[in-house]
Amino acid sequence: MQGFFNIRKSISVIHHVNKLKNKNYMILSIDAEKAFDKIQHPFLIKNLQKNSH
Repeated sequence: MQGFFNIRKSISVIHHVNKLKNKNYMILSIDAEKAFDKIQHPFLIKNLQKNSH
């Protein structure tokens, strides 16, 4: 059931972003419970900062 709510939440975010006039948005989804120890946080932060204008 949790998967259904996650999908609905993602669809709602996408619909909201599509309604905005400024189309320079990135949606990032990470399963923090499974990926926390595997993500290289400095790499992720550097790339998020690089891609945010």
